[in-house]
Amino acid sequence: MHLIVTHAQLWSFFVALMLSLVLTPLSMRLGLHLGITDKPAQASDSNLKTERRRVNQVITPRTGGIAIVLAFMVPVLFFNALTPQLRGIFIGGAVIFIGMLLDDMFDIPPVLKLLIQSIAAVIVIASGVRITAFTDFFRGGFFHLGTAGIILTYFWIVGITNAMNLIDGLDGLAGGVTALVLLAMFFFAAFKGMATMGVILSALLGAVLGFLVFNYNPARVFLGDAGSEFLGFMISTLSVYGALKLPTTVMFIVSIFALGIPIAETISSIFRRAVRHQSPMKADNGHFHYRLLFRGWSQRRITMLYYLVTFMLCTIGLLIALVGVH
Repeated sequence: MHLIVTHAQLWSFFVALMLSLVLTPLSMRLGLHLGITDKPAQASDSNLKTERRRVNQVITPRTGGIAIVLAFMVPVLFFNALTPQLRGIFIGGAVIFIGMLLDDMFDIPPVLKLLIQSIAAVIVIASGVRITAFTDFFRGGFFHLGTAGIILTYFWIVGITNAMNLIDGLDGLAGGVTALVLLAMFFFAAFKGMATMGVILSALLGAVLGFLVFNYNPARVFLGDAGSEFLGFMISTLSVYGALKLPTTVMFIVSIFALGIPIAETISSIFRRAVRHQSPMKADNGHFHYRLLFRGWSQRRITMLYYLVTFMLCTIGLLIALVGVH
């Protein structure tokens, strides 16, 4: 088994990285000009205990997702080996980005956000990107899912799209976790010789890393819902697409382990809000990273803990996929 990194993958990574470094400051100016910002919460705010806590000390633009999407799309659009399934993923990603950008600008209702996410997921599924079977590791062969696979794919896409948004609460947190997940997926694609997948993943990784230069604590720009949900959508759909390209579901295994923190955060949030008889779409400050912040941990310490746990989970997922499954 050899690691195969192509010139196209390196080119897409560095082009996306350079573009992100240039476009992120421009997106920051745009956010300030249009008023797409997060304002510091005041201690006297009546909703401080119930709504998502803002940790920034100054007015901060939340338009970093614009730079990431543009930096990612430029090298990918120059790569002309895109399948109909990948085109479906990019169309769905555009729906998510535009819809959530409107949310960043106008704060649209949660039901409308779910509708936008559902439309994007249906576009991807209709293009042929869906979970069709799971590998039977004990008896060999596959468990064919049929219609259940379509339902599972829908909940996977919508769930992970929201999961990345849930952990976007501290400087550099969602972006850094995303970068580690993308790196794990890229290594797996490179080991398996998935050249096109490698180009897409390397471009997205470069775009995220360029953004992180400005997003790490103290952050000068945030992802916004358009950025965090676009990244969650791309990771979820690309993991399913990768599973279609191999005789086993190993790419899916890598993604499940790598996304351990966002998945745990999502399950915890749904359970917590259900106990309180609240909507699962309602924002609050009960997430793991906020609890650590309330206990006096610094943002950087929390972020490094999340990075370490994600790195360990990514490593476990890769080992299982590359060593235990052939």
